[in-house]
Amino acid sequence: MTGGLPGRVVREKRVVMLVVGLALVANLAVATLVVYPMSALVEAGEQQAQIGAQALRAAEQEFAAANATMAGRTRATDDLRRFYTTLLPTDLAGARRATYLKLTQLARDAQLKMQRRAEEVFEPRQYEVDTGITLTRLGISMVLKGDYESVRQFLRDMEAAAEFIVVDNVALAEGTEPGSALVLTVELSTYYRMASHGS
Repeated sequence: MTGGLPGRVVREKRVVMLVVGLALVANLAVATLVVYPMSALVEAGEQQAQIGAQALRAAEQEFAAANATMAGRTRATDDLRRFYTTLLPTDLAGARRATYLKLTQLARDAQLKMQRRAEEVFEPRQYEVDTGITLTRLGISMVLKGDYESVRQFLRDMEAAAEFIVVDNVALAEGTEPGSALVLTVELSTYYRMASHGS
C-alpha cells in the first residue's frame, strides 16, 4: 500500500501537477524566447554605450586640443602683431634713432670710449620676400675702449635694454701696451619692416 501512495497522489493531484508542469514549460519558453534575447540585447547595448563613451572622450580630447591650438595661434598672432608694432622700429630712420642714441648712452654710462661705429643695411632677398619675410636688418659694428668692468656693464645693460637689439658677435682684445684699455668689438643687429610692406 505504501508503494501505491505516490501513484494515488499523482492521480488525485494530476490537475495541479499538470498546471505546475505547464507553468514550468511556460517559464522555460519565456526565458528562452524573451529573457535570453533581451539580456543579449542589453549586453550589446552596454558594449555600444561603452564604445560610444570612449568615442565621446576621444572627440572631447580632440576638441580641447583644437581649441588649445586655436588659442595658441591667436595668442601667437597677437604677440607677433605687438612685436611688429611696439618693439621693432618702423623704418631705417627709426632703427638708427633707436640704436644710435641708446648704444651711445649705454657706452657713456659704462665709461667706454667709442672708437668707431659702422652700419650696413641688409634687405631681404627676393625669395625671402616671396615667402613672407619682410624684415630688413640693420647691422651695426662698434669698437669701444675701456676696462673690464665697463665692458661687462655695457653688455649687461645692452641685454636689459627695452629696444630690440640682437648681439651677433663680441670680441675682446687687450691693448698693445701694458696696462692699456681693453678693446671691445661688438656686432649688433636690429630689424624693421620693409617700407613697401607697411609696418
